[in-house]
Amino acid sequence: MKKGILSGLFTLALVTPVLADAPAPATPAPAPAQPAAASGGGCAAAPDGGLQTGPAIITPHWSKYAYPTNVPEGASYYIIARGDTLWDLSKRFLNSPFLWPQIWNENRYIKDAHWIYPCDPLIIPKVDVVAPSAGQNPSAAAEEGTVGEEASAAPTNLLIPAIEEVRLACADSVVETPEDQSLFIIGNEQGESMVSFAERNILYISKGSSGGVKPGDIYAVHHETYDVHHPDTYRKIGRKVETNGFVRVILVQESSATVIVENSCREMHNGDYLVPYERPAVPLIVRHSPPDRLTPPSGKPQNGAVIDITDDASIAAEGHVLTINLGARNGIAPGNLLTVYRVMYPTVPTSRVVMGELAVVAVRDKTATARVTYSSDAIMLGDRVELQ
Repeated sequence: MKKGILSGLFTLALVTPVLADAPAPATPAPAPAQPAAASGGGCAAAPDGGLQTGPAIITPHWSKYAYPTNVPEGASYYIIARGDTLWDLSKRFLNSPFLWPQIWNENRYIKDAHWIYPCDPLIIPKVDVVAPSAGQNPSAAAEEGTVGEEASAAPTNLLIPAIEEVRLACADSVVETPEDQSLFIIGNEQGESMVSFAERNILYISKGSSGGVKPGDIYAVHHETYDVHHPDTYRKIGRKVETNGFVRVILVQESSATVIVENSCREMHNGDYLVPYERPAVPLIVRHSPPDRLTPPSGKPQNGAVIDITDDASIAAEGHVLTINLGARNGIAPGNLLTVYRVMYPTVPTSRVVMGELAVVAVRDKTATARVTYSSDAIMLGDRVELQ
């Protein structure tokens, strides 16, 4: 894989959370005893547009979300203004845009991180130290297992990337509803003599200017594979989708277009379909000692399980990417850590065996993609996961 090519592609295709237009909301008060003066289109924001400290009461206003009506004492918070994004606010208040999942995790009422609304409150987490390489390709040492053996020697609040950006972009996913497959690869510049495609190959796709395709557009190339079922109930959870690579449009006709393969995660073929590319945001996690057999259950959602492993593998270990059956509706967010465990004799039952730890790197409604940050043994399909 040519990481340099994909890194350049990421730079060209930066997509960050977007703010929807919303009606001008009513004036909220930041504190019960001292209502704040309205500013910024009716919101009780800080005079300088910065952080405020709770307690505060948020008076009713229009929002798509069921926002909290109060802010606890001592909590740092910000009143969202028109034009804000989590990406920009993370850069402003946490000194790194790649920390936006940390803000999202503190504000679970936000169902879709791409859409935030004016006058809603944001609790801003306290983050003391950020790794200099946050969001960039980690060093070889970090890539091979930073959260395990070396964790005790590192500062406890040091944040590190949960995954390499290239690997996150190429990760498989399990989708609950079918993706639009109307834009797909129909052939290549070499004709029928070439049956699989990789970097720098020239391909033809099924839509052109009449279908909204424009020169410079960047697409991810997806391939739908098989149904994924729950390991216990065998209930269908979704359909596995592989990301085979990324292409850029270089020439457009009315009913077709020509693209160049900028990066291939694996081989591409005729029929693979294209979806608009969005740059993934790399979540950061805190260095720490991994869980072991003496780590008590957290009491948080325990009905999760490993349902799929990248490259159709049957086992996973440190560094591998896999899918679990917990998602946004279960309160899972990028950057969350989960304990992987197994009960050898569930009918007794015996104490659990901790198999490893996962870092959530991408979230859908009912599923999430995670990277194994530590493993004490082979992690298998059906192993249980618990939010730490």
